Amino acid sequence: MADEIDAEATAAELLRAVGQVKRRMRNSRTADLSAPESSVLSRLDRNGPDNIAGLARWDQVTPQTMGSTVAALEARGFIERRPDPDDGRRFLLSLTPAGVSQLHDIRDAATKNIAAALRQHLSPEEIRLIQDAAPLIERVAQYL
Repeated sequence: MADEIDAEATAAELLRAVGQVKRRMRNSRTADLSAPESSVLSRLDRNGPDNIAGLARWDQVTPQTMGSTVAALEARGFIERRPDPDDGRRFLLSLTPAGVSQLHDIRDAATKNIAAALRQHLSPEEIRLIQDAAPLIERVAQYL
């Protein structure tokens, strides 16, 4: 049918575009944080305290790999661990004020970088289309 939407083609285009944005943002990063470290800070900011196992599942890495990322963030004072009140054998990780500040700096720099590209290279109508699509892309991400 001519009116049918090709979900596979749309998915491939979305994957390509999002991947390109991620690569370019990673290459222009001004903060001294790795992508996994930034990811952990963002996750804790959005969802609140979590343990290493939960962060590892979310980031699709092993708990050992996440443990290394967490250790680096702790050493820099960006996150702290506290005993889990529901399970004394575990610890919950949360952002410190320094971690919140670092995350805001990263987001502010990225936002300014993207906003400059939008203003310089897209029409107001194109910017509006991206603005309208952003919540839909976020919704798709929730189901992955």
